[in-house]
Amino acid sequence: MHSINKKLALVSLLLICGCVHADISLQMTSLLERRALASGVDITQLGDLNVADVTQSGQAHYAVLLQQGVLNQILLQQTGYGHQAELVQTGNNNIANISQTGESNLIRVEQWGNRQLTIEQSGVGERISIVQY
Repeated sequence: MHSINKKLALVSLLLICGCVHADISLQMTSLLERRALASGVDITQLGDLNVADVTQSGQAHYAVLLQQGVLNQILLQQTGYGHQAELVQTGNNNIANISQTGESNLIRVEQWGNRQLTIEQSGVGERISIVQY
């Protein structure tokens, strides 16, 4: 019991002097920095036999994919830093093969039924938007 009281007193002293606060702040900052460099993808598929294959290597990539219909296919590779991709496939039998390399590139694609495309985007800060009807 005496040992528990000593530990409680030590924790109280650390909280009062602000020593614990600094450690928590450092941990939180580190967590926020890691989150800013994290990559992510949101995939929504409505219909049957749709395929979305995403590979992200590097940091801070983000992709939003929407497939509505049947037999749509997206193959997306993001390599480097900070790429964004927004892809919408509506209807059936759309195919998109996309590769992004470099830094901070953006791709926006809409496909509306029986369309195919291949994009290889490399460089820094490149932008492309394609709509296929």
